[in-house]
Amino acid sequence: MMRIEPFMQLSPNFALPEFTRSEMARRNQVYNLPRDVSEIANLKALCDRVLEPVRALFGRPVIITSGYRSAALNRLVGGAADSQHLYGEAADFIVAGLRTFDVALTLANHPDLPFDQLIYETRLRADGRANHWVHISHRRLGPNRAEVLSVHSGPDGRRTLPGVQAHELAEV
Repeated sequence: MMRIEPFMQLSPNFALPEFTRSEMARRNQVYNLPRDVSEIANLKALCDRVLEPVRALFGRPVIITSGYRSAALNRLVGGAADSQHLYGEAADFIVAGLRTFDVALTLANHPDLPFDQLIYETRLRADGRANHWVHISHRRLGPNRAEVLSVHSGPDGRRTLPGVQAHELAEV
């Protein structure tokens, strides 16, 4: 049986702490480490099959902004009840030094990247600026849908659109 180590290396360029760190979890004293070896296997597959190729494609660090989420953390952040983050199948990220929109567009059109969902996400902050990131998921078991969406959230609600579509608040 595989032992889950809090600092384990998942792939050459990614380690478990990148996927489990969360300021929200720390502030609320929420345990946020995978408990099941299948979650680790899913994270490893996500890294090997999707995130390592993303890093190689752009030749830049891929910075994970949200990875694995325990059920308690997922509730705290308002994640979907069936979020793939719960199973170690998803990560939100940016690529150092690149516009997130360009990253999402490039990946959406990459013929050999086995993703389940790729979502270009924008969230309007209270100061009027916007955060942008890419959500990408991969199913280790079962088919990957290659679904591409854009989700834009703000005070006026949340819009989900097909494909990679820019938000009115362009990235700086």
